[in-house]
Amino acid sequence: MALQQFFPFTPNGMSWEDWNGNLIIFFGEEPIAYNTEDRWQETARNVAQLTTFQVYPVPNPDAYENWQDWALEFTEIINGPSQ
Repeated sequence: MALQQFFPFTPNGMSWEDWNGNLIIFFGEEPIAYNTEDRWQETARNVAQLTTFQVYPVPNPDAYENWQDWALEFTEIINGPSQ
């Protein structure tokens, strides 16, 4: 069972620093590391291994050209379908 069912931050209009920082703060019970934007895939891989996110099909970052597309997909998966 997921600890959180809603992550209120989408990458739209955000910098990597803001989005990654919000992820760290919102899911503070998990050891999410801060990485620079050029190492966003490392953060994405780390997130997929964390207990909170193991119940979700966290997307493989290798399938994405940029962090925004990965983060949007990740957020939609965590939050569920839009109503």
